[in-house]
Amino acid sequence: MRNRKNIVAAVSLAIALLVGGCAMETKEQARARLQAGGGQTGGDTSTVQTEAGKLTAVQFYVPSEKENNLSVIDVPTGKVVGSVKLSESPTTVVFSSTMREAYAANMNSSTVSIINTQTLKVEKEVPVGPMPHGMVLSPDNKTLYVAAVADQFVYLVDTKERKEAGTIDLGTGAKTNYMSLFGDKLYVSDHENNKVYVVNVKTKQTTLTIPTGKTPRAVKVSDDGKKLFVPAAGDGTLEIYSTDTGKLESKIAVAPGATDVVVAEDGQSAIVTSMEGNAVTFVDLAGGKPLQTLTDLPGARHIAYNRQQTKAYVTLSGSNEVAVIDTQARKPLERIKVGGTPHGITIKALPGIGGSC
Repeated sequence: MRNRKNIVAAVSLAIALLVGGCAMETKEQARARLQAGGGQTGGDTSTVQTEAGKLTAVQFYVPSEKENNLSVIDVPTGKVVGSVKLSESPTTVVFSSTMREAYAANMNSSTVSIINTQTLKVEKEVPVGPMPHGMVLSPDNKTLYVAAVADQFVYLVDTKERKEAGTIDLGTGAKTNYMSLFGDKLYVSDHENNKVYVVNVKTKQTTLTIPTGKTPRAVKVSDDGKKLFVPAAGDGTLEIYSTDTGKLESKIAVAPGATDVVVAEDGQSAIVTSMEGNAVTFVDLAGGKPLQTLTDLPGARHIAYNRQQTKAYVTLSGSNEVAVIDTQARKPLERIKVGGTPHGITIKALPGIGGSC
């Protein structure tokens, strides 16, 4: 009878979390839910957790190129609560949907680290192509797509077997950089040839090549899959393309060196980082114009929202910090010290948890 009550309590709490987010859950409740089985989404339930490795924790993972490690930032407190030693020059990180695994691209070692997020330990390094950089994971968590800056291939990693499982050839002279995946379409930016390749992941064939502005970087696809957002560093613009036709729909001026972009859930606004411009630009997508630029953000590289999109977190590769920005007031709030030359930033949060963080 007691076990049945525990299960009912855990289910009720899980439903409450889906509605209200992490602010409704205390540490004691989180511990009880994990012990009762709530929040476990597969895999080995006997994994030993560190305090920073709790599944219910809402965190950002930030790789440091210079120090070859990864900082774990607790979102509610804004504190660094853990770290993971990685290989040479880690750049970007992606999570499995269960948040139990993270994958980090190590540029100078040409590997991908597979990280257990509960123990904060690297379980395996998978060799891939030269200078791996951008990555995306398939929705079923089975295939990791890895762009290698130094050649023309996208490398496929079988996440179950934990080994390379083939390549996608983008053609002689192509250079892969960042990627975005929507349905069967993989969008790959080529920063040297000023293009975005659209690849059918089932056939592994390029179906469309989109000419872009100078030095396209971290491309993103809208939630409905209809628009492609391309920060063009060499032109200092955010370009917006139709994913159906590949035609340019609009071009918005931002700070020089446009690097990354996040788009609000309503599709009406965006924030663009500019690494060389040491700035971020708030953009009115509906009106097709810049709204405000925040400067004094050294090497503003990559950006991620919190779950409510009330804050944006920006890696500052020039000052070894993450800047926290109030997205409504459009002003910086604080800076968090992390490892040397921080690169990517990715949020870790189970579905339904972290809604108010």
